[in-house]
Amino acid sequence: MKKNSLILIICLVVFIFATGFKFNLEQPKDVYKVYLEGETIGYIENKEDLLKLINNKQKSIKKKYGVDKVYPPSGLKMIKYTTYNQNLKSAEDVYKILVKKSKFTIKGYVVSIKNDKKVKYINILNKADLKPALKSAASAFIPKEKMQSFIDETQTEVTDTGTTIENIYFEEKITIKEEYLNVNDLIITNKNDLTKYLLFGTLEKQADYVVKDGDTVETVAYNNKLSNEELLIANPKLTSVNSLLSAGQVLNIGLINPMFTVVEEAEVIEDIPAAFDTVEEKDENKTPSESYVKQEGVNGTNRVTEKVLYKNGQIMNLVVSNTKELTKPIPKIYVKGTKKTVTWAGGEAAPATVSGTSWGWPTISPYIITSRFGYRWGKLHAGIDISGSGFGSPIYSATDGVVYEIESSCASNGYYGSGCGGGYGNVVKVRATNGYTIYYGHLTNVVKVRVGQTVTKGQHLGYMGNSGSSTGTHLHFQINSPSGGAVNPCAGAYSC
Repeated sequence: MKKNSLILIICLVVFIFATGFKFNLEQPKDVYKVYLEGETIGYIENKEDLLKLINNKQKSIKKKYGVDKVYPPSGLKMIKYTTYNQNLKSAEDVYKILVKKSKFTIKGYVVSIKNDKKVKYINILNKADLKPALKSAASAFIPKEKMQSFIDETQTEVTDTGTTIENIYFEEKITIKEEYLNVNDLIITNKNDLTKYLLFGTLEKQADYVVKDGDTVETVAYNNKLSNEELLIANPKLTSVNSLLSAGQVLNIGLINPMFTVVEEAEVIEDIPAAFDTVEEKDENKTPSESYVKQEGVNGTNRVTEKVLYKNGQIMNLVVSNTKELTKPIPKIYVKGTKKTVTWAGGEAAPATVSGTSWGWPTISPYIITSRFGYRWGKLHAGIDISGSGFGSPIYSATDGVVYEIESSCASNGYYGSGCGGGYGNVVKVRATNGYTIYYGHLTNVVKVRVGQTVTKGQHLGYMGNSGSSTGTHLHFQINSPSGGAVNPCAGAYSC
């Protein structure tokens, strides 16, 4: 038995020398298995060599962002293993693979802006840029001086008319967290760019407009589908709608797309006109052509206290909390001749045309126009919004006409974005005797007229509500010309 074992050992030794086979007598080694996005790249002996290589090689990234250190791609993992596997890659080989397959990272911050519907993210390099950029962006909607006096608690006490800011806050939850940022993504490196991004949602160059002779802030804004306020925000050097423009001046006509909502709650005390009535007297001793104005009307003045909610500079809700009459309105007295005249071949002589119009106002007093005719956020607001007279206050027909369409199935309180009633909510549409059509929108669901009914100026149509796509109690009052296009009520039917 011993002789056979000896022969077996001698044969094994001869086999080893003849074939070159040898046992792996080495000890297991500590190495790092490298993964990129879950895919195995290989094994390396020292992970610090790879990290140093990435940091030393990526000089262009350091220069671009002004940082001292560059880090591996966010999807890179290096896990320590103890193995007999001697098939190792060099740090240089793994680095070359990373360059081809992924992007490197730098330390920075992710700003999240979250509302009820979604979250928006912004990558920034410096944490210290966020607060001043938010403040600067918010000042596009609230003047810097007013905002600062609110912050410093130095607002001047209102003794007659004026505004007191009661609160300023962002509607969204804004947070910031340190992260490794992919250099292939947008990373904002300074507060001026961050302010621009917060207002426009992009750093791309905005469209320009070269001012022509005769241009005004209002005409440039309207012709480029902007509100006056949006044009002023995009061009901070323009201080007001009355700013003078010069031919050749270049204006930014980019549409702002704020990534935030700054909310301002304020108490506003202002003097507003109290409209005068027109009283008609008949004189049978004068012919229709001899009709005349006996007394010109004069508006009175009411001092009105309002609680106003603004979002990004737009009035979203207004409630009148107090009204004080300062001066009474003086009625206009119009004497209408009723004496019959001698007829001629063409029939009775036509009455004289009375200057002005015969339109009536659709709400009770006091009222505030909270949104005017024109573009806002790139869409035409085709009427005026009238607030202040309160939920459930009566709405009257502005003209004689016939009711041709009604919607009254919407809830009396809607929400912004509701499609009920085509966004108008509960609405009464009247075709006036002069061919114009008038929309009375966002009413409550209690409507006082029916389709096909003839109405007269001053007739009760319904009640002010908040239905459809609405942010607060108001009347949407819209006038459409006989050709179908919307017209500005304050540039035709009324002087408002």
